[in-house]
Amino acid sequence: MRESGIVINVSGTWMDVRMRAGSSEACRKCGACEVVAEGRDMVLRVPAVADVRPGESVSVEVPEASPWTGIVLVLGLPVAALAAGILVGSRWTAWRDLLGVGPDLGGAALGVLVGLVVFVVAMFVDRHYRRRIVVRRTSGGRAAGRGV
Repeated sequence: MRESGIVINVSGTWMDVRMRAGSSEACRKCGACEVVAEGRDMVLRVPAVADVRPGESVSVEVPEASPWTGIVLVLGLPVAALAAGILVGSRWTAWRDLLGVGPDLGGAALGVLVGLVVFVVAMFVDRHYRRRIVVRRTSGGRAAGRGV
């Protein structure tokens, strides 16, 4: 999906771009802007382009992604990790002996530990996805582009 927007803030390697919600067919199909921003302008944090200043126009190309990816990363994996951690931690006697705790606390401890590992994995997946965003200047100065 490719959308145009106006840079409102540049901070280090990231910049915030204000885009009009639902301005293209692909954007309307997604519907996230209408849900999150109630149909108003949306602000998206994207990789910064060299020498771009607030007020300049940019084109932002976001790769198509399955909505299931987000659902699995945000909801499915953490719940599954917690359940697996509780189940395994409460029955794994060597783990409980190592911690010196009962089954309930052993399960909770392993659930939290596995949950943190899943969180780190989700961060890496998010970084990989953000690297695929391509931003190009469409106004002011020479043409520049960057995909991180």
